Formats: sequence, structure tokens, C-alpha cells
Amino acid sequence: SSPIRVDSARLNRVLPDRPAIRIVSQRSEEARHGDDGVWVSALGDLMLTGEWRDTLQAATPGSPIEDLVALYRGDGLVFANLEVTHEGSEGTIAKQPRLVTDGRTLSSYLDAMQPDLLNLSNNHAFDAKVSGFHATREMLEDRGVLHLGAGDTLAEAARPLKLEVQGITFAWLAYTDHSTRPSHVATLQDPGVNPVALDTARTAISRLAEQVDHVIVSLHWGIEYCHLPAPDQIVAARGLIDAGATLVIGHHAHVIQGVESHGSGAIAYNLGNAMATDLNIKGRLALRQTDRTRSSFLLRARFTKERLDRLELLPFMARASGVSVADPTARRILSKANRQLARGVSGGR
Repeated sequence: SSPIRVDSARLNRVLPDRPAIRIVSQRSEEARHGDDGVWVSALGDLMLTGEWRDTLQAATPGSPIEDLVALYRGDGLVFANLEVTHEGSEGTIAKQPRLVTDGRTLSSYLDAMQPDLLNLSNNHAFDAKVSGFHATREMLEDRGVLHLGAGDTLAEAARPLKLEVQGITFAWLAYTDHSTRPSHVATLQDPGVNPVALDTARTAISRLAEQVDHVIVSLHWGIEYCHLPAPDQIVAARGLIDAGATLVIGHHAHVIQGVESHGSGAIAYNLGNAMATDLNIKGRLALRQTDRTRSSFLLRARFTKERLDRLELLPFMARASGVSVADPTARRILSKANRQLARGVSGGR
């Protein structure tokens, strides 16, 4: 079969209805003063265990992330990928590393961060088996936090989430790629995450695009620790935009990948780790987080009813000791990832 070729000229083509994309150090405020736009903010992986659990014993809950929360406070909708599960009553799965946390840690950060919507379609949602997933879901629902992408059946996991924010209607879909090796994949009768099948996804997007102003797709996918998406990811993500999605948001790679506009929509291939911790296997350190894996960015997307107007990318670096907003290293990594995406050149793992 022929290799997939990425048309870099097409990447850089500018059309009048394409959203503008800017890396910024401070958030814009226009949509908070009664105009017809709404800001939707998105964060990457939240590993709310390890150092983030330990820091609660030495600091006021939420204090390490106050500067991060300030970046999106007051926005119309705040989304993140919850890359951890509540401990359950059945123990844990055999696969490692696992990301499992306790109720106090999870509730403390949920209360401090105040997210509106969390993605549960990822390869760690069932690390504490079904009982842990149920405990996570119950905690979210008790706090009024919306969630999507996992459930007790495939119908529940695949169900789109429709909501209205300041008069603008959205539909969200969430998928997990099989390459991330989720322990539980939903079936007609069994609980798990919603597996991605591109034909099915495109059909769902096209149908929803006729019902709402904007369709947003969350994808847990990608090659870990690689700053450039694979060619088939680029083709797939653009196909979702062509099917009617306005915004595609990726996570799982644990590093920043680039952001591009396509048609009248945009694709953020991977947001990186918003809150990361060192990972252990069998009680021993297996992965130590570095500046590269602690660098991330807040994606702020400004929507009107008619279009995605623009995107702001606010880089930051997060440690449990504190969050460095407008961090120069994170900004440099983000800028390089965008350049690599535009050229179709990988910087290596």
C-alpha cells in the first residue's frame, strides 16, 4: 500500500473562515463583556495522584494550582482529561503503571479546579476496575461535573453530550484509540470506554452537526512522548473536521503536540500533561517526569453561533509545588511543536 503523505502546503494555507491560532501569555477578555461569543477552555491529562496527593498534606488544597485556575476562571466551559480513577473495592488491574487516587485527593482538586466537563474515555479510567469507575462517576455527579466517553454499556459510553452555553449549542463526543491499550472496552453488555471507529465517528459527527452549532471531539490517542502526530492521525483528525466537527482535542501522548486549523475548524493533536506525577511499576520508579512532560498549555477556543473565531494557547509548566504560567520552556516546546506540525517533521521521541 502507498504511504500516507502529509501535504504541508495544505497545512499552511490560510482561508478567510479559518480560526486564528496564537500562543499568548495572557488570556483575552472580550467574550466576558456581553458580546455574542463564548470561551471554551481545555486542559490535558490530570494525574491527580502521587505528588499531587502528597502535597495536600503540606498545603491548602488547591493552592498549588491557583495560577492555573486563574487562566480559565469565568470561561463558559472548562474541559479536561481525567487521567486517574478513584480507588475501588475490587483492587486494581494487573497492567502497570496504574493511576489510582483516593477520594480526598480527587475531591480536593475537583473542588479547587471547578471543571465543567471531564473526559473518562482513556486507558486509565478502569485501573481500579469497574468499582473504581463507578466511584469516580459518583463523585463527579455529586459535584455536578459532567462526564463522557465511558459507561456500563457501549450505548452509554458512546452517548454524545449536548449542552448549551450562553445561547450556543454544543455536542461532545469522546473516543479512545485501541493503541492506548485500555483495560475495559465497552460492548453491548459490558462496561468500558468508547472505542474509536472512524466511520462511525464521522457518521455521528455529521448527524450531530445538523442539530447543534458546534461538535467537539475528544480523542485519547497518539504515540507517547512524540511531539508530532502520526500521518494517519492527521488524516483522521482532518476527516472529523470535514465531517462537521468544529474542534478536535487530543490527549494521551504526555507531551505537547501541535495545533492547526483545517477548513473552518481546528485540531489540537495533544495537550500534554496538565498535572503529571512520577510513575512507579512494582514499587520502583519507572518514569520520572521532566520539563518536557510537565510542559502543557491551556487551549482557549472562542466560539460564536456561526463559527470558531480563534484559539489562544497559554503555555504553562506544572509541578505539585506550583504552576509556572507563561513558562518560557513550555512556550518554546509549544512553538516548536507547531512548527514541526506545519513542516511535517518529527523532532524525535
